[in-house]
Amino acid sequence: MKPSRGIDTWLWPILIVLLTVYVVYEHSTSPLAIDMGRQIDRHERLMAGNSEFFNPWQYRIFSAYLLETIINVYHLVLPGKPEAVPYIALHFAQLLAIFYLCLLYFRRLGLRNPFLQAAGLLVLCFCMSTSVFQSDLSFNTYFDILFYLAAAILILDERLLWIIPLTVIAALNRETSGFIPLMVLAPFAFRLSHYTRTQLFVSAVSMAVFAVVFVAVRVHVGYQPAVGIHGMTSPKDFLLFNITFFRMYPLLLGTLSVIPIMVLLNLGKLPAILRHWFWLIVPIWFLIHLVKGTAMETRLFLVPQTIVFIPSFLLLIDHWYAENLNSSTPLKKEWMA
Repeated sequence: MKPSRGIDTWLWPILIVLLTVYVVYEHSTSPLAIDMGRQIDRHERLMAGNSEFFNPWQYRIFSAYLLETIINVYHLVLPGKPEAVPYIALHFAQLLAIFYLCLLYFRRLGLRNPFLQAAGLLVLCFCMSTSVFQSDLSFNTYFDILFYLAAAILILDERLLWIIPLTVIAALNRETSGFIPLMVLAPFAFRLSHYTRTQLFVSAVSMAVFAVVFVAVRVHVGYQPAVGIHGMTSPKDFLLFNITFFRMYPLLLGTLSVIPIMVLLNLGKLPAILRHWFWLIVPIWFLIHLVKGTAMETRLFLVPQTIVFIPSFLLLIDHWYAENLNSSTPLKKEWMA
């Protein structure tokens, strides 16, 4: 069943705007999140070169300098107005873009059912709105999601050369974008002859670009060892803290739900490219954030949730109905009556 032109013209923009408003509201007002005053203080400290957690916060410069530019223009045009407006405006814009690109991503993966597409956006809204524990507006995290979505769409559209400039911006934003150059090679193979010259060229150049940006930012800003909360430095410290922090488990369940488990149990039924992106991103992503991050801040897991788990779950539902709902199904007869 194809959506009517009225749905395409009116429903999707309205749905996306409403979902964006709700997520911004939750991120701005939840008592579990960091308040706006501390958000502003964190940004000002970063711009002064004195971040609360220097490594890695001080190296995530794209979103910080973009926000600073917006703040300067805002104060120039509307002097004396509330300080929080540029922060809320940028967050609204990036979330709006995430929902829009997510809809395009579902369609590129072959998900044609508009109700499943809408359900996917609703699930993503739920995931983002519940991932607020000890979180500020986390611009670099949500730009990370945005850049991964853009990369996935470019790869599915076979517009691979655009991955190179995208990698530059993504690397300036957050070090976790390092999987993007390797996404180009999916589905993976052991023989180079399996890949086109364009795939190999784009992946190699993108990896080199990522490495150059990664090192250059740290040389320019100045390197400091990473120190987590409570002075944690070693992977063992982080892992023990995470697995003994009981609240992490309900928080992760609240953000990711049981979708990752459902997908994992049905991994073999997924399209090859999603299976390969799963093995590329998910195991290492979860491991890194358990041994070098604070996993109770569940927004850290939104990239694999958005790129792999939610679309996979939707495709599993779509395929089940395609295979099991036929003319002999009583429910089908009721629908057709």
